[in-house]
Amino acid sequence: MTPDRTAPVRYPHELRFNVLGPLEVLRHDEPLPLHGLNQRAVLGYLLLRHNQVTATSRLVSALWDGPTPSSARKMVQNAVWQLRSLLGADTGHPGTPVLRSRAPGYVLEVEPGAIDLHHFQELVAAGRARMREGAVAAASQCWRAALDLWRGPALSDLAEAGVGLAWPELTAAGTARLDVLEEHFDAELALGRHLVVLPELQELSRAHPRRERLAGQLMLALHRNGRQSDALGVYRSVRAHLAEELGLDPGRDLQSVQQAILTDDPALEYTPLPGAVRVPCTPPAGTAPPQERPARPDQVDRAEPVDPSAPAGEAEDPVPERREVTVALINASVPAGHPGGDPEQLDAVMTALHGIVRSEAQRFGGTVAARIGSSWLVVFGARRIRSNEAMRAVLMALAVRHRVRSGWTAADGLGLRAAIDTGEALVRFAPGTPGPPTVTGATLDRPLSLLPLVPRDEIWVSESAREQTDNWIDYRRASVHSAYWTVAGLRSNGVRDEGFPVLERAEAVARLGELLDAGPAGPRVVLVVGEAGLGKSAMIDEFERLAARSGPGARPLLAHIVPCAVDDSPLRFVAEDLSAGCGIRSDDPPETARTLLWETVGRVAADPAEARWLFERLVVPLGYVPDHERSAGPEEVTAAWHTLLERLAVERPVVMVVDDLHSADEALLDTVDRLVSAPDRSRLMVVATARPELFARRPGWRSASGALRTVELAPLSDAAVARLARAVVAARRREDLPPERLCELVESVTALADGNPLFVTEFVRLALRRFGPEPAPRPGSLGEVPAAVRRVLSARLDALPADLKAVLQDAAVLGDGIRPDAVAALRRERPDDVNGALDTLTRLGILGPAPADADGTSRFAFRQPLLGEVAYARIPQGRRIAKRAAVAGWTGHPRVPGGPRPVAPELLRLRAALRRLGS
Repeated sequence: MTPDRTAPVRYPHELRFNVLGPLEVLRHDEPLPLHGLNQRAVLGYLLLRHNQVTATSRLVSALWDGPTPSSARKMVQNAVWQLRSLLGADTGHPGTPVLRSRAPGYVLEVEPGAIDLHHFQELVAAGRARMREGAVAAASQCWRAALDLWRGPALSDLAEAGVGLAWPELTAAGTARLDVLEEHFDAELALGRHLVVLPELQELSRAHPRRERLAGQLMLALHRNGRQSDALGVYRSVRAHLAEELGLDPGRDLQSVQQAILTDDPALEYTPLPGAVRVPCTPPAGTAPPQERPARPDQVDRAEPVDPSAPAGEAEDPVPERREVTVALINASVPAGHPGGDPEQLDAVMTALHGIVRSEAQRFGGTVAARIGSSWLVVFGARRIRSNEAMRAVLMALAVRHRVRSGWTAADGLGLRAAIDTGEALVRFAPGTPGPPTVTGATLDRPLSLLPLVPRDEIWVSESAREQTDNWIDYRRASVHSAYWTVAGLRSNGVRDEGFPVLERAEAVARLGELLDAGPAGPRVVLVVGEAGLGKSAMIDEFERLAARSGPGARPLLAHIVPCAVDDSPLRFVAEDLSAGCGIRSDDPPETARTLLWETVGRVAADPAEARWLFERLVVPLGYVPDHERSAGPEEVTAAWHTLLERLAVERPVVMVVDDLHSADEALLDTVDRLVSAPDRSRLMVVATARPELFARRPGWRSASGALRTVELAPLSDAAVARLARAVVAARRREDLPPERLCELVESVTALADGNPLFVTEFVRLALRRFGPEPAPRPGSLGEVPAAVRRVLSARLDALPADLKAVLQDAAVLGDGIRPDAVAALRRERPDDVNGALDTLTRLGILGPAPADADGTSRFAFRQPLLGEVAYARIPQGRRIAKRAAVAGWTGHPRVPGGPRPVAPELLRLRAALRRLGS
C-alpha cells in the first residue's frame, strides 16, 4: 500500500526519536528538554547504534575528536544518568525505551519504529520493492515520503557544535539520502516530470559537484526543457571540477549523456510509460510558472509535463485560439549529379540535419510541426507567445545555417535556404500533450510558395517579420522578390528609439553611477530588471553616456557581450571592443594591429603559453586570418575574449555590457555568478538588463549583496507617460497637430499605456499614421492596438497556468464588470471554484475589484483593460458567438448583457480620438 505523504508519521510508542535533522525526543508529540552538549551527543550516538552494545571508550572517542579530558568517562556517566531520568523508569512494557549498562559500555534498547531514521529506511525499501514491480509512480511517492522526513542534515545541532563530523553512521545516513534522491529523480524523469525536479536538481548538483549521477540527471532535465547549451555547460563544469580536484575525467555514463545530447539522440526524449494517461500537470503551489526566455533563448516550447500517476481521465479536447505565429520553412538540398546526392548518403545527411533542426528549434522555443523529405516546418508561438517569436525564428535559422557551414564543407554540396513569415493563424492544441499543434492560416502557405525563389545559403523574411526584428538584425532587400528581405546577420548594437527622455529612472541611473565611482570594494554587478517595454535598454544607453563622461584615467573599457551566440556575428562585436582595448585604430595596417594585440596580451597574460593562446584566437575577429586558415571557432574566440577582459581588469576598469541577460547561455551566467559570489580585487564589472525570469535561473540574485545591485524598473506615472507621449509627437515633427487633438490623444494613451514606455511610443506612432501620409492601421476589433503591444500582452496571458488563463478568457467574454456567478455559469462550474481562480488573478494583479452590483454581488475588472481585449480577441469567432449566447441564456441574473460584448471605455476613448485625428 502506498503511504500517504500528507499524513503525519505516527508510531505506536510513547517516545519518539528524530535524528534526521536536529535531535528531538518527543513524548506524545511534545518535545522533551535535552540539556547540554554531552547529553545530546551520547543520546544521538546511541540512537544511531540502537540495540547494539557501545563501549564507553567508543563513546568517549565519538564525543572528543581531539585530546580527551581526564574526566571524560565521568562526563559520559553523568550524561547517561541524565538520559535515564529523561526516558523514565523501566516499566517492563514491550517497546519502552531503556538505557542499560552492559559491559563494556551501554545499550539503548528501543523499538526501531520509534526512530525516524528507521522509518526512512522502511520507506526506501518499500519504494525499491515497488520499482522492481514496475510501479514507477508508487515507488517515487514512497521515496518522496522518505525524503520528507528529513528536516536538515542528520543531527545537525551536534555537527554545528563540532561533534559527530567524523561519525561513519552520520556519513552513511547522508549518503543514503543522496542515493534515494537520485533514485527519486530517476523515477520522476521516467514519469516526464523534468520541469518539476529541475530546480532541486540544480541546487543539489551545485552542492555535490562530484555526484556524476546527479549531473547526468540535471543534464537530461535541461535537455528535455530545450536547454541543450545549459546541459552541456553542466558537463563542462563537472569535467573541470574533476580535473582540477582529482585529475580525472567524467565516467563513461556521464560521457554517454553528453554524446547523446550532442547528437540529439531521440532516446533522451520522454516516452510515456505503458498505460500512462496524458493529463495536465500543474506546478506545486507557490512556485513560479515555467521560466521564459524571451530574447535569444535556450528554452524549449514544450507541452506541460505528463503525470502518469494522476487519476485516469478523458483526454482534453484541442483548444482553438487565434494567435500570431511565426513560421520558418527550412530546406536542404544537394545539386543534381553531385556525389552527395546518392540516396543512402543523402538519407544519412538529412537524418543528421533533422537532429540539428530539432535541437535549434527547441533551443529557441519553436516546434517542428512537420518534416517532408529535406524540408522542415518550424512554428513559433503556437503554444506560448513570448513577445518576440519572429526574433526567435530568425535566430534559429541563423544557428542552423551556422551548424551546417561548420559541419559540412563546400565539397559536400549541401546547401540550405529558409523563408520566414509572421501572421495570424488558428491554432489547435490539447494542453498536456507533447504532439505538435495544428496550425491553419495563410502564414504557413506564403513561405511554401516563396521558398523556390530563395537562393542557396540565404534566409528570407517577410516585411511583418522584419519589422519585429530589424532593431537587432541587419537586412538587405531580397534580390528576386522586393517584398522580402535577406538576413545579413546580427547588428553589433541594437537600434534604439530616437532620443526620448529617460523619465523617473533616477534610482537606476544612480546605481549605474555607483558602479563607475566605486573602488574595488564597491558593487561589481548592476542588474536592471523589468518587464518587456519598461525601458531597460535605455538604461544601457544612459550608462554608456555616463562612462563617456568619465575622466581619461577612470573611463572603463566597455565590452558588449552577446548573450546567446548563433553564428560568427559575435566576432564583429568582439573586434570593435577588442580594438578599443588594444588601442587599434580603424586605419592601422594589419602588422600594426597584430603588434598592438601581441603587446596587450603579452602584458596581461598569466604566462607566455596563455599569451600565445589568446593571440592565436583574438587575431581572428580582427580579420587578418583567412577563413580557410582559422583554427578557432566563435566559441573559442569568445572564451579567449572573456579571459582577456579578466586580465585587463587588473590594470583598468572593464565593464561587460549585456542586454537581455535572461536569455544568456549558462557559461555567461557562470561568469557573472563568479563576480557576485566570490568577487576578486580586479575591476571587472557587469552592467546587464534582464526580465524577471532571470531569477528563476539564478534565485540568489534577487536580493542585493555587497557585489550585486538590483534595480527593478517600475511603470511610469501618468504624468511621465504624458511627457513621453508629447516627446514622441515632437520627435515625429508633427507640429501641425491641433493642440486639442494632441491633448485628447495624450489622455487616451495615458489611460491605456499602464505606465509602459513601449506602449506609449507604439500607440502614439500608430495614431500619427492616421494623421499623415502613412497608411492607416488595418481596421478591426483591435486595429487601434499596435502589434507590439498585443504581443507583450499575449505573452503575459500565456505565462498564466492553463486553468487560470481559461477562466480569464471567459471573464473577458463578459467585458467590464465581471460577476463570479456569471463566469461560473459560462464555465458550467461551481461558483466557489471560480471564486478561487478570480481571487488568484486578483493577487497576481491582473484583475481588480469593481463596484458591487445592486444586489451586493462582488464584481471584478481588468486592471489593464487591453489585456481583456487581447484575451477576448484570441477566442475564435465561432466560440465567441457561442459564449455570448450562453451569457444571454443565463437566467441567474437578468442584468448580465447577452448582446454585443461591451468594449473597455479606455479603448472607446482612443477610438474616438483616432477618428477625430483621421477627420
